[in-house]
Amino acid sequence: MVGPFPEGKGLQSEDPPSGTGGMREIVKLVEEIDREGMQSILLSFPQQLRLPPISPDIENLPRPRQMVVVGVGGSAIGGDIFRTYMARLSLCPVHVIRGYCLPLWVDPKTLVVAVSCSGRTQETLAMFQEARKRKTPIVAVTRGGDLEKAALEAKIPVAKLQGTSPPRTTLGNTLSILIALAQSLDLIPQEDPLEEAQTLLSDMAREFHPSRGGGRAFEMAEKLKGAIPLIYAGGPSLEAVATRWKGQFNENSKVPAFTNTFPELGHNEIVGWEGDMNPFHVVLLRDKEETDLQSKTISATLDLMRNRCRGVEEVRSRGENLLTRLLSLVYMGDWVSYYLAIIRGVDPTPIPLIEELKRRL
Repeated sequence: MVGPFPEGKGLQSEDPPSGTGGMREIVKLVEEIDREGMQSILLSFPQQLRLPPISPDIENLPRPRQMVVVGVGGSAIGGDIFRTYMARLSLCPVHVIRGYCLPLWVDPKTLVVAVSCSGRTQETLAMFQEARKRKTPIVAVTRGGDLEKAALEAKIPVAKLQGTSPPRTTLGNTLSILIALAQSLDLIPQEDPLEEAQTLLSDMAREFHPSRGGGRAFEMAEKLKGAIPLIYAGGPSLEAVATRWKGQFNENSKVPAFTNTFPELGHNEIVGWEGDMNPFHVVLLRDKEETDLQSKTISATLDLMRNRCRGVEEVRSRGENLLTRLLSLVYMGDWVSYYLAIIRGVDPTPIPLIEELKRRL
């Protein structure tokens, strides 16, 4: 099948590899195409899920009325997952701001967490400086760059991100820092909510390993070859995960992708299915906390969409606590987008158009 995107030297057959020979073919493809080593980064993701120690200058910050995580792209997605988690545990609202300006309501009782992997992100730097003018408490989360320099000069606490991998691969590190920060301010219980997730995702890493054929992640990527993914969140609590899937399809697989959320999509987007849906393949993210009404709505919607698009894939969360379930879906999406890149013959790591845009600014 010829899709709407140019293909590299990826998997040529329409049938997914099977058996020992198929596994060897997948391993060979990964070796040929993944030249910058995204596989190794994916395999190490579970090790990011460890609460780091928090420095005294952060612990001494005043307890905020609300938190604002500012950042863009891969540096912001950890904030989205954190916001969903905090909404279940804390009376402290969390907002994620992507842009250049802070909302008017950000005041000295708001804790601003400025996240930029490189420390050079212009949007984050602009909001950091605006937060300083408003005299709000600030924590900088970065590897270095101008953000760290400005923070240290102003005696603003810095939480260091580890490694040198692309920003989108630091979600676990960023999320761990945000959770530890919230605990240090007594906003959430003093327990380790990441222990279960680390164990489960380690199991998933083995399950999706190329030497084992990639499991369901590879199978789903095969079905998505040549399609435009529509990622639908089964409820608002999965909206951040859908955003992550979209970003990973964009950056890893180099394909466009779009998201929407139940029940909102049933009040507008379904009308668009009367048009040409042939390029689209729906990925439906679901969680065990669906209410009976949610499940009924989703089932009825699936009945309407199945014959209108290329296909529908349902992905259910795994694990017990909310954070584990969210991260299980995140990790599945990371692997699916990775294998879609391999199948399409494109190295998942480079992001040349983003780099070109930065050069033009």
